[in-house]
Amino acid sequence: MRIAVLEDNPARAMLLEQALSLSGHDSVRFREGGALMQALRNEPYELLLMAWEIPGIPAPDILQWIRRTLGDELPVMLLSQTGDDDHIAQCFAHGADAFLAAPIRHAELAARVEALLRRMAPVAQARGELTLGAYRFVLGERRAYVNDHPVKLAPKEYELAVLLFRHAGQLLLRQTIEEEIWQRDVPPASRTVDSHLSRVRTKLALGPRNGVLLSSVYASGCRLDLLDQPDRPSGPAHGAGNGGSCRQQPASRRFSPP
Repeated sequence: MRIAVLEDNPARAMLLEQALSLSGHDSVRFREGGALMQALRNEPYELLLMAWEIPGIPAPDILQWIRRTLGDELPVMLLSQTGDDDHIAQCFAHGADAFLAAPIRHAELAARVEALLRRMAPVAQARGELTLGAYRFVLGERRAYVNDHPVKLAPKEYELAVLLFRHAGQLLLRQTIEEEIWQRDVPPASRTVDSHLSRVRTKLALGPRNGVLLSSVYASGCRLDLLDQPDRPSGPAHGAGNGGSCRQQPASRRFSPP
């Protein structure tokens, strides 16, 4: 597996290269963003490990260029000396797929790299479609449709929506959401999960009109249920429900598959 590493600090770069080598991955190190961007135009990489604190082109600009040029094909894990919640949210907003704060440990880095590669791997299943009632997800293209109307979702919103629909009719634990989408424990006081759920609920119009119900399960997580009869089909403009919180209200209506 060929992994690009953007890190100007020699000691940190050596740590990353050693961890990747021990996991069986080949790595190519870049010291500044311009050289990395030139390489990405011409060579395929399965993953990018990228330091936030780098000289030259700012990390947000490099991330935005990657998403404009390569779309979501290249998974990016950001490495930072700062791990506060606002900074992490900023990194994801700029297009990162995963985040790891210092101090970086070999075992944790290797585990997170493997988890990200599994999640983003272009396996046969990811090239197909996930369809449930009025909802359709073209997985290989990361596109979402409600009643055949396209809906634009941010990367984390899309991953969260697919996770919900893959587990339709089941309790989806908050811890599972955090591990699958953010690859870390989200602080209990953070509204990150809840705000993403709320946006997914609104953008996809998750409600009885479209034959589904997204409910909170107190102190556990949430669940997406199929309803026997949708009230009335609607497009993505009409949200429904109680705001998408994963922690406040108990589930009020459920459907259990036979």
